[in-house]
Amino acid sequence: MKKLIFALALMVFSNAVLAQLSITTNYRQDGIWDAKNEKWNVTSTDKGATTLEFDKKLSMFEHTTPTISSHYDILEYKYDENANSYTMKVKSDAGNEYEMIIDGKNNCVVFFYWYNKEYVMVRHTINETWIRK
Repeated sequence: MKKLIFALALMVFSNAVLAQLSITTNYRQDGIWDAKNEKWNVTSTDKGATTLEFDKKLSMFEHTTPTISSHYDILEYKYDENANSYTMKVKSDAGNEYEMIIDGKNNCVVFFYWYNKEYVMVRHTINETWIRK
């Protein structure tokens, strides 16, 4: 049911951008890419809620966690209807750039970035999605 609601929200959002998309998450995994073995090594996990609130123009969003709220500008995005996902390039209010994927099929939001020559991911499991007009 959650995936159906997410798919409908993405379809409405991508076609008309008439509503504000909100996503809540309830689980986080951090990991580092192991190129030699071609897999993610999960370095930490955390249960806890976060919220992502997108503007109507899909030009920015706020990501709120229990400890901080960050603003991200969406520099570019692409919607893949077959994969039911958005791929975005975003820039945080601290000036850091990330690739971000909102993945409706796998029910997650993932941030990717380079840190100290390591490719890092932060994956949030989607709890709920909804749209507001």
